[in-house]
Amino acid sequence: MARKHKPASRRSVLKRGGLALGVGMGLAGCMGGNGDGSGDGGGDSDGDSGGATTSSGGGGEELDITFATTQPPENISVQTAQEHFIDVIEEETDGRISVNLEAATLGGTEDNLDAIEAGTVDILHESPTALSQRFSSEYSFAGDPFVIEDMEHYRAVNEEFLMPEDGLNGILMENGIQLGPAFYVGNRCFTSNKPVTSPEDVQGLKLRLPQYETWTAVWDEIGADVTPVAYDELYSALQTGVVDASEGPISQFLSVSLYEVQSHFSVTNHLLDTKHFLYNSEFFDGLSDEDRELITSTASDAVEAMTEDIKAEEESLYEQAREEDTTVVTADEVDRDAFVEAGQPALDELSETNWAVDIADIQDLA
Repeated sequence: MARKHKPASRRSVLKRGGLALGVGMGLAGCMGGNGDGSGDGGGDSDGDSGGATTSSGGGGEELDITFATTQPPENISVQTAQEHFIDVIEEETDGRISVNLEAATLGGTEDNLDAIEAGTVDILHESPTALSQRFSSEYSFAGDPFVIEDMEHYRAVNEEFLMPEDGLNGILMENGIQLGPAFYVGNRCFTSNKPVTSPEDVQGLKLRLPQYETWTAVWDEIGADVTPVAYDELYSALQTGVVDASEGPISQFLSVSLYEVQSHFSVTNHLLDTKHFLYNSEFFDGLSDEDRELITSTASDAVEAMTEDIKAEEESLYEQAREEDTTVVTADEVDRDAFVEAGQPALDELSETNWAVDIADIQDLA
């Protein structure tokens, strides 16, 4: 059962008076979003659906929807969203609904979350980690190490603890955002100069982590020597021995050329990266019943297809790593259960002191 969460403090939101300008610029409507880490939103303050203009034909209002993501257009998640959500919406409505994609054009995560709260974005992709950091740290478990096993487990956790109005979704709704379905982004794994298959292999290794206290607590418990290093210094830190190991998705391993300074990529799958569809509440509430059903059902179908496509892309990235002479230690070779057991005291402590949900209740859904 989810524990009763503390009320989240509302962030100040940009004045909605600028929304009319947003319509003229193709920014009519709103959107919102967290990692791997969504909701339903509503129309503008004048009651129009996402700044929509009324059409005399086409079966309903013409809608210009602004859809944002922090990822660039060439990112696989953006490409699959274009194919399975944006193109489908526009084709199903013969162009009556048009979607303006803002891919890596509005700034970073906080900028995009500002935009969906303000209503200058209608739909956003964001991770549960970003959402918990901004709105309620009690829900960080959705993006913490060795908590979620796989996508099926995440969907169960989402349904039980995130989507209900007494869960994360309720906190988001207080901030003008509604949580929608989630799709797979990737898995964070372990890079080093030796195989990592069990907790014994990481004892005393200087491990670079992003500076999230919950991540540090779990890896400290397992036995790694967590060492803070800025992301833009990661390559040189591994090259010079400031740190021995790092963690992250295979896409990061390749894009930063870590194969030049790390010989092994061990598929520990210790943290499932996901992102949610998020909707600005005014945009969402201002939609007609038919358009709301079209958008939500298309999003639900899209996350399934996007997950399949992204997983297929991930397999090809493992092959690219092998071509760079990286030894890929497969998930079958990793004793993930042993890692979970080693980190369990920290997970239990976080459950008691940080999270809105008992770790046992989360693990029971696996």
